[in-house]
Amino acid sequence: MNAPLPDPATLTLVREEAIPVAVLTGFLGSGKTTLIRALLADPAFAGTAVVVNEFGEIGLDHLMLERAAEDTVLLEGGCLCCASQGDLVRALRSLLARRERAELPAYRRVIVETSGLADPAPILQTLMLDPLRLSRYRLARLTAAVDGLLGIETLHRHSEAVRQVAFADEILITKTDLIDDDRLAATIAAIRATSAAPVTQSRARQHPGARLFQSAGPGIGPETGETVHRHGDYTTLSRRFVASLPWPKVDAWLGRVVECSSPRLLRLKALLAIEGEDAPVLLQAVQHIVHRPERLASWPEARRESRIVLIAEGIEKATLVQLIDDLLPAGVQP
Repeated sequence: MNAPLPDPATLTLVREEAIPVAVLTGFLGSGKTTLIRALLADPAFAGTAVVVNEFGEIGLDHLMLERAAEDTVLLEGGCLCCASQGDLVRALRSLLARRERAELPAYRRVIVETSGLADPAPILQTLMLDPLRLSRYRLARLTAAVDGLLGIETLHRHSEAVRQVAFADEILITKTDLIDDDRLAATIAAIRATSAAPVTQSRARQHPGARLFQSAGPGIGPETGETVHRHGDYTTLSRRFVASLPWPKVDAWLGRVVECSSPRLLRLKALLAIEGEDAPVLLQAVQHIVHRPERLASWPEARRESRIVLIAEGIEKATLVQLIDDLLPAGVQP
C-alpha cells in the first residue's frame, strides 16, 4: 500500500540561492583571458565556471584557461553578439544540467567572457529576457577591460570599444604596471568621456575578484550631483538625489521611458529609495528590455541616496535631463 503524501503545511521549502553570472567584456587584447586565468588560479574562487566566446572559426582562449576540461565552455562560430543568442542560454543550461548530474563540480558562480568585438547589449538582453529558462542564474555586473597601453587609441578608433565601456557597470584598466601616471590619467580621461562607471586598476597577475560578481548598481563614480559625459554620439547622464518615490510612479515612468526612447536609450540603471521600503530597489533596462526590479537587502553605502544613470546614443543632454526630471518630485535638486 502506498504511503500517504505528506501534509504540505509540514514541508519546509528551501529556495537555492541564484548563481551569479558576471560578464567580462573588452576590446581585442585588453587582457580578459589573463584576468580570468589569475582568478581561476586563486583558491578563493574555486567553483567558478567560465563560458568563453571568441571571434573566428577556431577557439583558443579556452585552452589558455587550463581548466577547460571541467568547467569551461567554448561558444564557437563567431562573435557572441552576432551568433544565436540561444547559444548562451543553451551553454548556461548545459552547465546547470551537468552540475546537477554531478558531471561538473558544484560551481557557485559563472563568468561569461565575450569576444573582443562583442556588443554587450544583446548579451545583457539575453540574461535579462529569459527569466524562466535561466531562473537559477542572476545577472551580476558587466565589467569592461580597457588596455592601459592602447586603450586611448582603441577608444578613439573603434566604436565597439566605446559601446563596451558605455554599457559597463565597472571599468577595469589592465596592464597598469606597464604605464606611467600620465598615461593612466589620460586613459581615465578617455573613459570618462563615455562612462561615469567606477574605474579600477589591475596589474600583472591580479584579478578583480569578488567585484565581478557584485550586484550591478548604477556606477556613478566619485562625482556628486549631476554629471554628463559625452563621446561622439554617446551621452551619459548621472543624477544623485535624496528623495523617496512612490512605486506606482516609478513603475509607470520606467515603462514610458523605455517605450518612448529605445533603442537610442542604450541603458538605464537606477538605485532608488521607495516609499515604505527600508532598502533600495535596483532597476535595469537595456534598450527595450527591462529587467525585473530587484529589492536589495540594504543600501550599499551608509548614505541613503538614490542614483540614476542614463546612457544614450543620439539623444541630447536636455532630453535626458527631462526624462529624469519627469520622475522626481518638484523641487528636488541634484
